[in-house]
Amino acid sequence: MRVFVIPITRTQWALHCHPTNSVPTRLTRWAGTAYEKWSKWSEYPRSSWRGKIYAYGESLMDKIDFREYFLKEIPSKSEAGTVTAMGVVAPDIVSRSEIIHELKALAITQAPYHSKWMKYCCYLLPVSSLFTLVPIVPNFPLFYNMFRVYSHYKARHGAQHLLHFLESGEYEVHHDAELSRWYAGVGGGSAVTGSEPLAGTPDSRTVVDGSSESADGYAEDSSAGQSDNSEFYRQTMDSNCRLLEEDPPLVSDNDIAQMAKYLKLPAFEAAIRRARHQIIAQNSKPIK
Repeated sequence: MRVFVIPITRTQWALHCHPTNSVPTRLTRWAGTAYEKWSKWSEYPRSSWRGKIYAYGESLMDKIDFREYFLKEIPSKSEAGTVTAMGVVAPDIVSRSEIIHELKALAITQAPYHSKWMKYCCYLLPVSSLFTLVPIVPNFPLFYNMFRVYSHYKARHGAQHLLHFLESGEYEVHHDAELSRWYAGVGGGSAVTGSEPLAGTPDSRTVVDGSSESADGYAEDSSAGQSDNSEFYRQTMDSNCRLLEEDPPLVSDNDIAQMAKYLKLPAFEAAIRRARHQIIAQNSKPIK
């Protein structure tokens, strides 16, 4: 099993676990089957009701904390099979002690968090099952609630297994020279200044029709008729720029795609890209 630590900013990392030799349980196989059926809905036109529900469901899942996705990727002890050690792969700009400290802190804090929310979601199952009484329409609240129960269950066991590896010393940290190449020159000063937004990031998107899109995804009309809101937008964007300049992105979406190609792990790109977008969106929120 390999855990990849990818710094997105100087202080925030994306995480991805690539399990090897894991043995899926009956619950995992059931979840995989359900996901395959859900993925088939992506083939429907976005104008159809199935396409709209799929798009909305995907937007909900994209808002789930990327750390939860990471913990779900870690096989539980019952799924571990012949996995007896954990390899941690990272660029050399993060030290071994930092990596172990942050991973241990994540495991310790997230295990009880997901245990609590798994119970809450279980309590809501009887309530959400009442929507079955509505004719014709599928019970999407129940399906989503069941997904959240499973998600919290997997994340809790992933956190517990991660902590087991760290406390037992069954891990090895490897600084990959090729991954370090993407962070050359960061050290004391960032290779990315933050003065020019990276392509593909939420803070660099634009909307057609002469309007721009803020980091939160709202269109801003540049027409003269919006002068009343100009001061608000100026203050908001100034706040966003200060946050991004203090902790600017170190890698772009293209860098992540190249890393995935080098590592030959297709799932790596989606996981790290999701984490990067969430981190940048969080850092782009205006100061209150």
